[in-house]
Amino acid sequence: MSNKLKEKFLILLKELYNEKLIQDISIININGNKDLIIQGISFDNEHTCYHDYDDIDDIITGLMVAADNYGIYLKNEFIGLVSVFYHHYKDLSRLEISISINKLYRNKNIGKYALDTIIYNCFEDPKNKSIHLSIREDNIKSRKMAESCGFELYKGYRCDDTFTDLNGNIIPQVQYLLKRKDYYEHN
Repeated sequence: MSNKLKEKFLILLKELYNEKLIQDISIININGNKDLIIQGISFDNEHTCYHDYDDIDDIITGLMVAADNYGIYLKNEFIGLVSVFYHHYKDLSRLEISISINKLYRNKNIGKYALDTIIYNCFEDPKNKSIHLSIREDNIKSRKMAESCGFELYKGYRCDDTFTDLNGNIIPQVQYLLKRKDYYEHN
């Protein structure tokens, strides 16, 4: 897809959100920038995103090696991290997305804008057939955001993964799924 068409899409998304704040948001590839990836992980202060690792170095190594990482910027300030990786190493047509945003910038449609933008970018590649989101069952805001972006609760997904919050509580996760064909049917 041409850069002009991509630029028009981003302008339309920003108009859709119709907020001054969104006008100043940019999403930039930060692959290889370990310091920004560490900072982005630190935004996940409630363990809703990067959670199943005992050692921060494991998370960083995994993201540096096996993910595409994007910084969310408000003007020139780094305020969030979006990571895109394969949902399962045996099926390279299914992706998973993780988003963490600085708590000062949550509940302002920034996460939704970033998710919509990344979905669009992911589905530009015809080999990508679906996108998954693993969300803590108790994270109602993220679940509503996923649904507003076209994701559906994937009831058939069998997963024993759980989230552990900062108090050591075990919280079940739910899976959301967006299929490429559904995305294009509705957009």
